Amino acid sequence: MSGSDEQESTGVSAVADLGSDSMRSVYRDLLRFGPRSRSELTKRLGLSAPTVTRVTRDLLEADRLHPLTAVVRPKGRPHEPLDIVENRGPLFIGVKVTADEVHTVVTTVRGNTLEELVLPLTGTTVDELLEAMLAPVEAIIEAHPRLAGIGVSLGGLVARRRTVVNAHLLGWQQPVELAALLEARVGLPVVVENDLVAMVNGLHWFGIGRSYDSFAVLTVGAGVGIGTVIDGRVLEGRNHMAGLTGRVVVGQDPQGSPLAIRDVASTDAVVARAQEQGVLEPDQGIEELRALVREQEPAALEVAQDLARMVALAAAGLVAVVDPEAIVLGGENVDLLKAARPVFEQTLRETTARGQRDLVVRTLSGDFDEWARGAAVIAIQEFVGVAPRTT
Repeated sequence: MSGSDEQESTGVSAVADLGSDSMRSVYRDLLRFGPRSRSELTKRLGLSAPTVTRVTRDLLEADRLHPLTAVVRPKGRPHEPLDIVENRGPLFIGVKVTADEVHTVVTTVRGNTLEELVLPLTGTTVDELLEAMLAPVEAIIEAHPRLAGIGVSLGGLVARRRTVVNAHLLGWQQPVELAALLEARVGLPVVVENDLVAMVNGLHWFGIGRSYDSFAVLTVGAGVGIGTVIDGRVLEGRNHMAGLTGRVVVGQDPQGSPLAIRDVASTDAVVARAQEQGVLEPDQGIEELRALVREQEPAALEVAQDLARMVALAAAGLVAVVDPEAIVLGGENVDLLKAARPVFEQTLRETTARGQRDLVVRTLSGDFDEWARGAAVIAIQEFVGVAPRTT
């Protein structure tokens, strides 16, 4: 079946390609950084004035851009800013997969969420995950025209934004060509990425990370993740595993062995500690601990404070090496860190250099909306021509 036939059979309204590299460059700059005049685009992008004039004319005619009110200057011609067309522009689906749920959003080309769907994941085999993703994706395809791509994020190692090399939480130990499998079912371009990498890209392009050239993200939940943006670039590392292992050492265990952040800050580790200290019964879990923390139960707060100290030590190590402008805390257990924020901030202050103590600390919600939005953003990046990694 040809791509056009497949799109027609699934009801997908095809979105035209952006065009040349110059068109992508202009569109991408306006998308990320907002309205600019043609002269500003010429200076920023290193393109010739005739090229910018031709490209912006073509994008205007294609209804990709629209002119804004001219800005009068004391000298010279008025500035005539251009901006992208968002409300009639392409739409994107983002899917964040956890061990037991599929979180799906549809966003504009600037990553603004229009709709969100959350459905249970009853099994983690490849076929079961595909069927679980198809339910919300097909509903969105039916409801929203102008879809241009799908991004999927999950906990695991991903190659070339196509292949899931492994996914521990799903029990996948062998490579899975997840992008190709989903593309064959829906007739839209699909990209796949590690969930933390996708979220960090989302924060960097359209979220709170836009305010900073360098920032670090620490997430605490079923796993522990650390993501960094340095001088405007998401750091992935030689093996694309930067921050994904939770192996940052934050102390020693009673036997003197190194204690990694994942061993003290993952959901299982936090629950085990709470059970050992009698805060939770053996059959209770993280939800009961959260409830006790909300009720300000002293022993539960102490567990949260221990967590905050360990995460602060990991943050201090990042600050020492990366020297970011901000630390962003997230993950489904971030509410425990919020409850113990004074302890987190005090520990961080005591373990960072004096010149770095103006560091900004931001927190996300414990929901998965930023994660799903990040998945949509990697699809947006593909659409506007951000080159994928090659290995």
